[in-house]
Order: sequence, then C-alpha cells, then structure tokens
Amino acid sequence: MKLQKVLRANLQKHNISTAQWYLLRVLWDEEGLSQRELSDRVATTEPTTQSALLRMEKQGVIVRKKNEKDKRANTIHLTKKGRNLETALVSYAVDVNKIATAGLTKSEIKSFQNLINKIRQNLGESIN
Repeated sequence: MKLQKVLRANLQKHNISTAQWYLLRVLWDEEGLSQRELSDRVATTEPTTQSALLRMEKQGVIVRKKNEKDKRANTIHLTKKGRNLETALVSYAVDVNKIATAGLTKSEIKSFQNLINKIRQNLGESIN
C-alpha cells in the first residue's frame, strides 16, 4: 500500500518499523498493557508482537514490568525516549494523510472515513 510505503520511509528515519508504529500508537494512549492485549489491539499475532517488542526494548523505547496482579505476566511501558517519539512520528502520519487527501473536499474525506469504518465494523462482526 502506498500510504504505508510513504509512512515507512519517514518512520525509518527514527529506526522504527511499521509494526512498531502500530504498537507505539496504542502505548501512547494506554500503557501497562500485556503483550496479548497489545496483539489484540493491533490485530497481530503474539509472535509478531513479541519480535517488535524485543526490538523496541533493545532500542530503549519500551520497558517490561512485572504485572502486580499476575507475577507471571509483564506489562509494557514506554520509556522517556518512546514517549518523546510521539510528536515526530504522529506528525509524519498527519503529513501522509494530507498528501493522500489532497484535492478532496472535507465531505469526501468524511464519506470515505464513514465507509472505511462501516467495512471495519462488518469485518469485526464476522470475526466475533
């Protein structure tokens, strides 16, 4: 997909993969999730999430902490470095969206968003 290709080029400036981008987006909104919860939120397999988290940990973007309720489990938390990536990386996504929607009216963009949301809803219902 061309949108992802353009976004990926910008993310690579910070040594962040697309998989890491999706995990970061969730973590910027809610830290302290388990690996399974992160996998569910971004709709990836746990092994894929595990690989991305290992890389993020080595990069100093996240840390794992023991879950206080379940000592066998870990929760994922951003480091200061991970939190500081938000401004730059989100601005890349905003820029990509501006490029993608150039020449479209606000009404056309809203219609497109509504259609995509309906498609996601339909697909989500077929899974449950």
